[in-house]
Amino acid sequence: MRCASFSGGWKRSARALSFFALLCGAPAASPATFDLPQKTFLIDEVVPIVVSGLPPGREVTLQLRGPDSESSMAYRADANGVLDLSATADPMELFWSARRTSHRDPADRWDLTAVVDGKPVATGSVTRRAVASDVRISAVHERGLVGELYLPPGDGKDPAVIVVTGSGGGIPPAAGQAGGLASRGYVVLALAYFGVRGLPSSLSYIPLEYFAAALDWLRAQPSVDPERIGIVGISRGAELALLLASSIPKIHAVVAYMPSSVVISGCCSGRGEPAWTVGGKPVAYVPPRLQGDFALRERAAIRVEQIHGGVLLISGTDDEVWPSDQMSVEIMDRLERNHFSYPFKHLSYEHAGHGIGRPYTSTLDVNSVRHPLTGRVMRLGGTPAGTAHARSESWPQVLAFLDANLRH
Repeated sequence: MRCASFSGGWKRSARALSFFALLCGAPAASPATFDLPQKTFLIDEVVPIVVSGLPPGREVTLQLRGPDSESSMAYRADANGVLDLSATADPMELFWSARRTSHRDPADRWDLTAVVDGKPVATGSVTRRAVASDVRISAVHERGLVGELYLPPGDGKDPAVIVVTGSGGGIPPAAGQAGGLASRGYVVLALAYFGVRGLPSSLSYIPLEYFAAALDWLRAQPSVDPERIGIVGISRGAELALLLASSIPKIHAVVAYMPSSVVISGCCSGRGEPAWTVGGKPVAYVPPRLQGDFALRERAAIRVEQIHGGVLLISGTDDEVWPSDQMSVEIMDRLERNHFSYPFKHLSYEHAGHGIGRPYTSTLDVNSVRHPLTGRVMRLGGTPAGTAHARSESWPQVLAFLDANLRH
């Protein structure tokens, strides 16, 4: 029996065509599959998604779903029936464009589905972790300190970083810079300074001696090299990081996300109280309503030229919380005027605002963030795409900066 006449007489079902191809010596079409080099990634790592065995040149919809988030995007398979997201303009857009379906923390597991002509043709899954599995995390409740200590594997002495949050208070989360740095071999002290039990309820009258005690405690840890310690702060935490490093010479690197060039009053009682104290006395500050007062601003300016280490500033030009981009320029100008002898750099991003941080998590809510203490819905500024770009572009530079100033 000739294959041509045989094929013409059979009903063209998928099973019949596969049998016909096998009988006639022709290779059967391979089913579509997700080709993933590994199953587990850090949340700040690019997931190299490749789907093979697709209909050549056809439109393919990739669906991403977790218990708390979902997204969907259309792509096109190439002439060989392969879809490789690394060849697209933004290989992680599927993840940062995921819409939250609840207010819980994102799940580790993400399910992937490739859809052609409305029908699923391949499925896969990946696990995304906030912190590497070999990092040990323990609660810190000593000497009045509240936080979490991250210890990378190994018995040597590693560089260390203190991470502090902004006006939301609490312990910096693992999904932020704390987990990312610990996963790269840094000892990390994720330090709370208000908003948790045992600490002040609001960002006001916070003694800077608390942070000096935290630094001394961290330097005394057996796994820490006491001469290689830096600090990372976000928003009000960036103001704090610069203020601390300008007065404590044992801090040798500062990363300040969306910083202030001056000390601002406390948050968020509305009473205009001082944010920080030294020896029980308020550190000079500027109330938000008097931001334009030159004399007050000069009195409250952070003496960044006194920092004994490198400084990295990160800001967005569309910041709607405070003008962090302009204040970063002021900080750079001050360092230049004073012939600052350590490395300093400002990363400024268009279409980004106050939401720059660790990359590849959803940015769709950047202009509808509910403040954890006040309950007020905030506009951080920028666009989701601009914020996603700022996050992914700045994060490798943060890691390189800390390596250059603390590790090498």
